[in-house]
Amino acid sequence: MKSKLIQSTLIRTTEFIKSRTVGAYIPIGSEVETWDIINYVLKSGRILLLPRIVNNDMRYYIVEQNDFDTNLFDTNRFKIKEPKKTNGYVNYMDLLIIPGIAFDSYGYRIGYGHGYYDKFLTNAINSKCIGLAYDFQLMKTRLPRLPHDKKIDMLVTEGGFHIFNAF
Repeated sequence: MKSKLIQSTLIRTTEFIKSRTVGAYIPIGSEVETWDIINYVLKSGRILLLPRIVNNDMRYYIVEQNDFDTNLFDTNRFKIKEPKKTNGYVNYMDLLIIPGIAFDSYGYRIGYGHGYYDKFLTNAINSKCIGLAYDFQLMKTRLPRLPHDKKIDMLVTEGGFHIFNAF
């Protein structure tokens, strides 16, 4: 399965191995699955962070195994599961893993068009930002971009990884 290969490739990267706090996402639709990454982070004793939309901004909240075991999540207006507000949020993480609909060879992405990730990347301090996608989502042409769009550092696909910013 391509999704498992992508996750396995990410888990073996130096950037992931060195990370103690990892921001991930709960996949929706055709996004690359993240369950292997989520389980790996939780079992390795690292801090797992998942996004929640608060006042039209995205914040990352600490999530533990018990949250999954007891389904302690809210569902937002986009039908995406989010951590409870009581979990506590953080502004810094070692690694942020993000989805996208399309990525270009310059490190820019298109998401679902609400700008939450770009706004978060502008306002938060993140060491590294890695996108997950299937090979067919990597475009050879430059994607349209707006002034507030933020470049990711690396993209992981089933074909390997593509580095956009030196670490």
